[in-house]
Amino acid sequence: MRNPSLLLWVLLFVDGVFGATEVSVSVSVMKGDSVTLHTGVSELQSDDIIEWMREDDLIIAEVKNNKYEIRSSKGRLELDHKTGSLTIKNITSQHEGTYILDIGGRNLISKNFTVTVHGGMKNVSVMTGKSVILLSSVLKIQEYDLILWTFEDHLMAKINKMTNQFLLYDSAEGKFKGRLELSRETGDLTISDSRTTDSGDYHLHMSNRTFTLQRTITVTVTGLHPGYIALICVCVVLVTLLVALVTYYRCKDKEII
Repeated sequence: MRNPSLLLWVLLFVDGVFGATEVSVSVSVMKGDSVTLHTGVSELQSDDIIEWMREDDLIIAEVKNNKYEIRSSKGRLELDHKTGSLTIKNITSQHEGTYILDIGGRNLISKNFTVTVHGGMKNVSVMTGKSVILLSSVLKIQEYDLILWTFEDHLMAKINKMTNQFLLYDSAEGKFKGRLELSRETGDLTISDSRTTDSGDYHLHMSNRTFTLQRTITVTVTGLHPGYIALICVCVVLVTLLVALVTYYRCKDKEII
């Protein structure tokens, strides 16, 4: 005859081992980016225990008994007190590797985030009148649910996969006045006919269910507009011709005398 108590303990053990949701996520970032690794929990429960670890099983952040602890002295890690999500700010090559999330309690979750760090162009310099291309460095736009481009806290462009929206905020009254173009394939943003007032920091926000990426690209627009340069050249030519004509007629007058 089977022991019901033993059977119950076996079932609880199996549920505890195999009931956890296991997910593997690949995250590609550029140096200087900030990335948030999502737990997938909308709100932590009082009995939830969260451990964020590196591949060497070193705990870097922990939530236990409603207490939040970050075991890092460099100040680049942040824990969301509502969800337990981990943010890594101003990423360097030292942050490359695997981040392991374990959640115990009512939410049984196990995730492995493999973070790859690449170099990239974070500063763009162009001459006035040329086009500026802000790269998202995305190969598959389908990997993200939301992509936002902002400048000086003003929204420039938006891609929302859930609502199938591809929007540009460049009205005739706006700063960019019809000079924006958004790639539907990559999310890259192009600013045509650039001006010195376009100089500044442009912010890229890309997110999906598993992580959120933040990037800043600094743009510097220098020099005169090609139209002004052409006008100056024409003026120089006209002045040169005028001086030549005046000199010629003065010489003619001297010959007559």
